[in-house]
Amino acid sequence: MSAKNKRAAAQKSPPTPPSAISLPTDTTTAVTAEPFYKRHPKIANAIFAALCVYVAMLWLLALDQTFHWGIFGPKVPPMP
Repeated sequence: MSAKNKRAAAQKSPPTPPSAISLPTDTTTAVTAEPFYKRHPKIANAIFAALCVYVAMLWLLALDQTFHWGIFGPKVPPMP
């Protein structure tokens, strides 16, 4: 390839943007275009809260197993 071909390719105009897409006026498709958390904010907040509690419990379980606090079960007495 020669330098002329590279320059010619670089000087080409960018492709024209596509024409504006018209959205249908049907209400069912307009509702589905919004994300889930905007359509159902209470459900999304409940799912997020449950996820936070789940992750916190996993961290607490890991700490309990590491430091033997006995939060998730009885402490096993040390062997004599």
